[in-house]
Amino acid sequence: MEARDYTLFNRDTQALIYGYQVNAIQRMLDFDCACRREVPSVAAIVNPTGGGMHKCFWGTDEIFIPMYQTLEEASGLHEKADVLINFASYRSAHEVSCEAVETDSIRTVVVIAEGITERDSRVLARLARDREKWVIGPATVGGIAAGAFKVGNTGGTLQNIIESKLYRPGSVAYVSKSGGMSNEINNIISRNSDGVCEGIAIGGDRYPATGFIDHIMRFQANPDVNMIVLLGEVGGTDEYDVVEALQDRRITKPLVAWNIGSCARFFPAEIQFGHAGARAGSEKESAAAKNEAFRAAGALVPESFDEFDSAIRHAFKQLSETGQILPGQEPPVPPVLMDFHEAVRRKVVRRSRQIVSTISDERGEELKYCGVPISRVMNLCSR
Repeated sequence: MEARDYTLFNRDTQALIYGYQVNAIQRMLDFDCACRREVPSVAAIVNPTGGGMHKCFWGTDEIFIPMYQTLEEASGLHEKADVLINFASYRSAHEVSCEAVETDSIRTVVVIAEGITERDSRVLARLARDREKWVIGPATVGGIAAGAFKVGNTGGTLQNIIESKLYRPGSVAYVSKSGGMSNEINNIISRNSDGVCEGIAIGGDRYPATGFIDHIMRFQANPDVNMIVLLGEVGGTDEYDVVEALQDRRITKPLVAWNIGSCARFFPAEIQFGHAGARAGSEKESAAAKNEAFRAAGALVPESFDEFDSAIRHAFKQLSETGQILPGQEPPVPPVLMDFHEAVRRKVVRRSRQIVSTISDERGEELKYCGVPISRVMNLCSR
């Protein structure tokens, strides 16, 4: 089996960014440098309101990333970019995502937007299956391949990346409903194992384009993954596909699973837990029922989320003791770069003035000329 059959991202992966998301782009480039990639992961930006060039940092150097007004032009000029990260609003995200799936050079589409209708999500999922493409989302933060590639704001700031050791690959892969909780999982895995290999947040909508089983079967096929972690939640039945795969031994790697929302049974009536899909319409959709099903199928299921970290640590320890995981050499920790304006704000740097003027003063909210506010000067001149 070729690596392309079970991996979505690697150190050579490049993406097209739909939407002018300056902070997300810079975070991706900072991650690239922390991983010591040779080529930036952002090939181009699709900005419907204007083309040109976007200036950003590649380490300490400034580089330019081309911008185009259409996906057709961007994909035609950057055929090696096989990922589209779609930051379009919910009003146009479906249309853009369908166009991307129909684009030959694009293999994976990540849909960030929330609020896409259930019907549109199902249409997109069917189109992706027919075209043999991958879609992550809607309503997702994305995913990450540690030491290789990250989607947009996945993993948070560079400081979070370093602390969670995502700048180098581990051997634990996870899949989560929640994008926010994926940051917590990164941290938990880094402290209780050799770190993350890959992590995917499938999105909190009721009908994500790809589910838990789709990505877990990729992890099962990936020889770099030794252990799998699943964080589900109340609502929906996608977790039972994974339960069935455990029962019929399609999944043989250790699986640590927990479904958030087990406290729902203590409420007198049905409640909604944040995500559109986080609502149990039956006992089968409850977090408690799903946790019990995983336990019966042979997954390692803690008694509560408080014990999630110890369950991961226990499973990883067993693999290490049996020699299935060998300790690797830790690479040097990359430095955390800080933008100049942030360093000034924190008062950790100082810089001498390039120009000194004894006449004008630009330090306050209003310019002054010889100590007189500029608005007063203009009033005097207009008389």
